[in-house]
Amino acid sequence: MKTEAKIITNAATWDTFYKTQPYTLFTQSSTNTAVYNDIGEPSVIMGLFSGDQIVGGAVAVGVHAKRGSFLLLPYGPVVTSEKDMHILFDALHAHAKQEGYVHIKISPFKEQGTDTEKWMKAVGMKQAPLHILAEDTWLLDISLSEEELLKGMKKNHRNLVRRCERDGVEINMLTDDEALSRLNDMHDEIGKRHNFVRFPRSFVDAEFKAFAEKGEAIIFEAVLPDGRIDGSAIIIFYGNMACYRHSASMQLDKRLPSAYLIQWRAIQEAKKRGMKWYNFWGIAPEGASASHPFYGITHFKKGFGGSYLKLIHCHDLIISPLRYRLSSLIDLYRKLRRGF
Repeated sequence: MKTEAKIITNAATWDTFYKTQPYTLFTQSSTNTAVYNDIGEPSVIMGLFSGDQIVGGAVAVGVHAKRGSFLLLPYGPVVTSEKDMHILFDALHAHAKQEGYVHIKISPFKEQGTDTEKWMKAVGMKQAPLHILAEDTWLLDISLSEEELLKGMKKNHRNLVRRCERDGVEINMLTDDEALSRLNDMHDEIGKRHNFVRFPRSFVDAEFKAFAEKGEAIIFEAVLPDGRIDGSAIIIFYGNMACYRHSASMQLDKRLPSAYLIQWRAIQEAKKRGMKWYNFWGIAPEGASASHPFYGITHFKKGFGGSYLKLIHCHDLIISPLRYRLSSLIDLYRKLRRGF
């Protein structure tokens, strides 16, 4: 039967299909289209159909930037053949051209060296100057028992989790506006302290509220024994995967680093929800020097146990060659300035 691509308007149709995949990133959920629509960035779900049956597709969100607007597939698409890749991107190309995008940007949640990488090149994609999403990531299989997960941690991590539990650090699970505001305030302070550019507050708010409304996002807030709030993290739960999304740690008491207990409580919650994976998100690539911006956080994340996943580098499908040339030069400059 012939496969055709068409825009999906029934969110449940896509989510039901997508949740059957080995890895279910919230970025490819229908809720994510609502997030982008809410901040004024049009998004679509382009599905692949064989008759009435959905066999693939992708969530594609708009990104309007000074360097040039593009259509982004965040950790998508879902395709099972080179033929389907052509069908999907013919449809996305037509949509992107109609909407005036400069290019289509794709960051698949697929390991390097897989067939997907070959199919991307066959469609005519080229490596992007700059990545958009984490391409070096750390996953923990949480189908193991809690005892096995604790044993799989580095000794120091396990000891710090137990010390925080023993000495009275509390982790509250919250979804209210006040907790979200406190996280954003801490994030602002940490950003200034360490000189990094955070996600815009408006985006964090829109994303959290959209997923929290469906019971798929929680703020884990740490309170020290003396009542001071030491940090918090947003975890998004979708399908078979929990994702460590946004966080801020004040480190007010060096003896009680509450960030360790936040992660353990989030892992425990993901297990209660019957999830398979805990996604720690981005880390420094293997062999990175101590000067890499993610060097410190990488040690923290890896200490909980898990495995390294090297994803396919971000690729672009060019719609407007002249405008893309300027956009790619700006991205090259941004990459040099950012350092990775």
